[in-house]
Amino acid sequence: MNERRNRRLSAVVGVFLLLVTGGGVALLGTDALDAPAFLAQLTLLGLAGVFDIVAATETPLTDRWAWYQWSGAGNVLLGLSLPLGFAGTDGLFFLLLTGVGGLSLAAMGIDMLAFHGKYTRGERLDRKGG
Repeated sequence: MNERRNRRLSAVVGVFLLLVTGGGVALLGTDALDAPAFLAQLTLLGLAGVFDIVAATETPLTDRWAWYQWSGAGNVLLGLSLPLGFAGTDGLFFLLLTGVGGLSLAAMGIDMLAFHGKYTRGERLDRKGG
């Protein structure tokens, strides 16, 4: 895997998530406060975007945790946010569907965060040269 390419992709995903979050806030404004599930979803999406942008940059934060761990944490947050769009609605099928997708993203994120990509990447990313 090409680390630089993966970090650029993380930046693109992070910017996209922040744009979606900003768009949600701009469209609903203070009405978002009346919908706790939507507010939680926007918060998780925004944090996932921030984590992905941190993963893409060289900062003291990436000295503390490796870039892929930040990206993994962003995946966990994104996975948690997905089903919240259908929470409290009659769309049980879509809640289950986004729940399964979110669980998959969260599992991949946990692998990156805790196991350094051993299970999703086939080899640990913390090895020399990774």
